[in-house]
Amino acid sequence: MSDTTPPAEAPAKPAKPTLVARFKNLLLDYGPLALVMNFVILGLFMVGFYAAIQLGFQPESTGEKAGSWMAAYAAAQLAKPVRFAAVFVLTPLVARIPPVARFIERNKHRWNF
Repeated sequence: MSDTTPPAEAPAKPAKPTLVARFKNLLLDYGPLALVMNFVILGLFMVGFYAAIQLGFQPESTGEKAGSWMAAYAAAQLAKPVRFAAVFVLTPLVARIPPVARFIERNKHRWNF
């Protein structure tokens, strides 16, 4: 028998928040700026995919039958993790711009999600 005590179990890591929970926290911190950034990035992705389709990329799914814009939308939805990563990175950076920072500070009390 050993005189040492058995090692204590490592505390369990808290569960990683879901993408939706992280976006809600971003909304609480930055309000409408987070929504605007989300839609701007979605628009940029859709325009980029639309341009790729028009320049010769051939989608091989049901999206090609629905038209170029629907195929671009479907491709943008498939790229959602990349889009949300861009939103999570760019929103705090844009919020540092002085006029945007003043807007957020003045209106932070107005949004409660």
